Amino acid sequence: MKFFEKVMAVGAILLIVIGSAMAITTYRGYKKGQDGYAKLQTEFTSNLKDCPKTADKSPEEQAGGIPENASVSKMDLGETLPEDAPDRIEVDWEKLKQVNEDIVAWITLPALDLSYPVVQGKDNEYYLHRSVDGEYLFAGSIFMDYFNHPGLENYNTIIYGHNMRDGSMFARLKEYNDTDVYKACPYFWIYTPDGDHLYKIFSVHTASAKSDTYTVRFKDKETYAAWLVKEKNQSQIETGIALKTEDHVVTLSTCTGDEANRQVMQGVQVYQSEGMCHK
Repeated sequence: MKFFEKVMAVGAILLIVIGSAMAITTYRGYKKGQDGYAKLQTEFTSNLKDCPKTADKSPEEQAGGIPENASVSKMDLGETLPEDAPDRIEVDWEKLKQVNEDIVAWITLPALDLSYPVVQGKDNEYYLHRSVDGEYLFAGSIFMDYFNHPGLENYNTIIYGHNMRDGSMFARLKEYNDTDVYKACPYFWIYTPDGDHLYKIFSVHTASAKSDTYTVRFKDKETYAAWLVKEKNQSQIETGIALKTEDHVVTLSTCTGDEANRQVMQGVQVYQSEGMCHK
């Protein structure tokens, strides 16, 4: 009996040691990721200086998979920023691209104090557990669906990020289920080498990993219009935003702990500049 008790005690101690080692490894991985992204933010982004408040002319809308004979028009994004738009940042694209050519955008969600580079690989697996410089990192990177155009030209651009326990990456997207968080700042910015893109959130919901939410290309305008209605109607908060078939959407997605479902937040583009504010 005493021998059995000793074995159990040794086993318990081993479990504690192993658990502690795993916790330390996880913590170090989280810290490495946080430090790395904080360094990128410090070195390659800065507060915006002397940027005009007027947008360039809206670029001709890209079909993003809709047939060429479909009737499309220019994006009606308005000439000025919304009065309640959050502040912008500057991104030093010339230097940032030297880190990794796969960096295609930078995203900020002011209400969540979230600011990260966005990469795009040749598939949706490469950056799941790699940092933006290609090194192994359990937290991975925030990345754009490989099927999307990196210039945000598709009608639905999908950006993925892990739901990390330390609150990093896209872990805090679920906070937008709180109407007060949404009201605090219903916008997010996505910066690309070609310009700054402002999105207003119109839907926050959970979706099946295999749902239509993850559609990138649409066969015609009617299909896209129906998709917009469906996505808006799924929102768990009321946003009151009117959508049009020429609108371009960005879908932010992260896991929920349930392998079958994802936390989703979607924004519609309401403003775009053409890079005149970048270094």
